[in-house]
Amino acid sequence: MIKPLIWFRHDLRIRDQPALQGAITPKTNSAIALFIITPQQWKRHGWGAPRVSFLLGSLDVLRQELDALNIPLVVLQCDLFTHVPAIVLQACMEYQCDTVHAGREFGIDEHRRDQVTSRLLQDNDIEFKLHEPQTIIPVDQIRTQTGKSYSVFTPFRRRWETIVRQTTFCTDTPRRISPPNTLQVPTVPKTVDGYEPWPGATQWLAETKHAHKRLEEFLSGTIDHYHSARDRPDIKGTSSLSPWLAVGALSPKTCLHALLNRYGTDMTQWPSGPRAWQGELVWREFYRHVMAANRNVSMGHPMQAWTENIQWRNDSNGFEAWCRGRTGVPIVDAGMKQLVTIGWMHNRVRMITAMFLVKNLLIDWRRGEDYFARMLVDYDFPSNNGGWQWAASCGSDAAPYFRIFNPARQAKIVDPSASYIDFWLSKTEADRPSKPIVDLATSRKRAIEMFKSTYKRWKASTP
Repeated sequence: MIKPLIWFRHDLRIRDQPALQGAITPKTNSAIALFIITPQQWKRHGWGAPRVSFLLGSLDVLRQELDALNIPLVVLQCDLFTHVPAIVLQACMEYQCDTVHAGREFGIDEHRRDQVTSRLLQDNDIEFKLHEPQTIIPVDQIRTQTGKSYSVFTPFRRRWETIVRQTTFCTDTPRRISPPNTLQVPTVPKTVDGYEPWPGATQWLAETKHAHKRLEEFLSGTIDHYHSARDRPDIKGTSSLSPWLAVGALSPKTCLHALLNRYGTDMTQWPSGPRAWQGELVWREFYRHVMAANRNVSMGHPMQAWTENIQWRNDSNGFEAWCRGRTGVPIVDAGMKQLVTIGWMHNRVRMITAMFLVKNLLIDWRRGEDYFARMLVDYDFPSNNGGWQWAASCGSDAAPYFRIFNPARQAKIVDPSASYIDFWLSKTEADRPSKPIVDLATSRKRAIEMFKSTYKRWKASTP
């Protein structure tokens, strides 16, 4: 008898779920699903209450969806990844499973955890199979003509699109197992140790059907103007699907499949709106490609080695003002208020606020990355890291260091009527700075000089 264990991680869905599809074959008449809560590891990785709250909600929805397939979801808990391999083995022994199916994750800690788990399971004659639920194309399949990984987005996208045109996608839901499941398992906890319930949870319904409804609504109208509206935080111009993509309640393959059905297989001929949104899906894959090929990226190191020598300012007051939305720069403060209130920020404003922190305040990008991790409901490690390294001009395909957003000018472009700013900023706060905490022109010049001199010194010392 084949009895698989499906180990869910960042793939909390049953539709287009490669690990689930791989486990449920015609010979499968019984299966167990597993999720392991690791609150202390989440703390080490910087997760905040918004991310944990949305994940637990999505996990409860997954439990209900798996119940309909007669697959019980067992939720276990330990503190750290180092304890996880033994727990997986114990679950296999208890439920008499001979194979473990799981989705690949990105990051050095996750990679090491899976290596140890694989060896432990193999020592006990249990097969460990990794699948690819987070990407449309497995990132290891995308290589240059010399077999290397990509570090620049545009050629990566071209190669990605070539492979997509040669690929047949399946986004089905696995069949229901018979006979019905009789195993009694505890319900999914609503909170975990170290995390308080998040009051902003009502803003985001952790339901798969809600994500698919949003996708359909987006494709039915908003996407037509996405290329021109996506940078406007004052209007509804984006899909806002990132929370569901982050926990894997919605797959990127499902998103692409919907686009292919609507606009055909030749992506270069799509209208500008769908074409631009498809590019955002590829950016998500690109950052995972970069992280898989460069382990240092997930260990707090920049892709551009010379930027390790940047002398960041130890400005605690400036950082606190940025976090609280008290910089005196309206578009920055509005974005930070939105982040704190609903656990989400418009992507263009993320770029503006990030660049203000690392360039105008000259504060280490890793501090901003960590703060976003704690506050974002859609926190996604590869995308968050990639975005911050882009803003700090230290990552793969990053913005050149001399290109620095002027937040005041950006506000006029992306929020011309100031309706976004007015919505998020109270005009009655007496302690709001009457002017920016740093002169924009002077601080811009300071950043350029710092990056320029650091690069020159590094270049001179490099053989």
